[in-house]
Amino acid sequence: MIKLVEKKYLWFLISTLIILIGITIVSNRALKSDPLFNLGIDFLGGNSYLLKFDHLQSEYLTATQPKADTNLKFIESLRHDLNTLDITKSTIQITNSSEVIIKTLSLKHHQNQKILTFLRKKYGPIEVLEIDFIGPSIGVELKEKSLAIILFVSLALLAYISLRFKLKYGFAAIIALAHDTLITLTFTALFNIEINTAYVAALLTVLGYSINDTIVIFDRIRENDTLYKESKTTNDIINLSIMQTMRRTINTSLTTLAVVISLLIFGGITIKSFTLVLLIGILAGTYSSVFIASPLLSKPNPVIEK
Repeated sequence: MIKLVEKKYLWFLISTLIILIGITIVSNRALKSDPLFNLGIDFLGGNSYLLKFDHLQSEYLTATQPKADTNLKFIESLRHDLNTLDITKSTIQITNSSEVIIKTLSLKHHQNQKILTFLRKKYGPIEVLEIDFIGPSIGVELKEKSLAIILFVSLALLAYISLRFKLKYGFAAIIALAHDTLITLTFTALFNIEINTAYVAALLTVLGYSINDTIVIFDRIRENDTLYKESKTTNDIINLSIMQTMRRTINTSLTTLAVVISLLIFGGITIKSFTLVLLIGILAGTYSSVFIASPLLSKPNPVIEK
């Protein structure tokens, strides 16, 4: 039997070193008074445009091309145009009625007119349905709500696992989720991934994926604890449980990663940051379920406490 629990301090050290890299990056930015993370428009505030492109129907949504492909081409073309106007941070979305929503950082009135003039010159008639200003207070409120949601989910998971198993299982699961969050934030800082509402959704998805893997292993540990409580030590029971669920863990991770990697390669720039967070989080969640959460249950005495 492979001795995974006995090497738990090695697994903890690997995670700690990765997290320290993230802390170093964030600390260095703080010393330089730079933004700690690449916050998106949803959190920073800015301008929101709701536009109707008459040219969109005739040129980009032809009958010979799938709607999703033509929409993606139009979004990439529009984003390139905004970059030429020195608007590098923007989000673009096409609604079901072919209306275009563009969000940018705060711009002055003459810049708004410059954008509309440029787009009309290239794409033809554009109907301005709505122009809104997203104030910083909305971004602050959104950040507070996002943190509150993550905290609520963590406490709910702690209560659920503690009731279904034991309190120590709940704390082990929460530590593993904190590990996944910190690892994801480390790579977010390292790759300068934009943090927006889609990022929060991806992070919550990752936490749900991770806790599911963890509960599967915990359930097997509880079963084996009942079967082998007199004949095996704590470490042996945990090692056995991990190995018995390893095939399921690997198969689940590989199939999920295959889908996420496909989205990352073929999904386009619009969902790139979302899928990148999923990719990082799934790897971190799989690692934490096996090498962080389960070893945290190990104890020096020979059998699991009743």
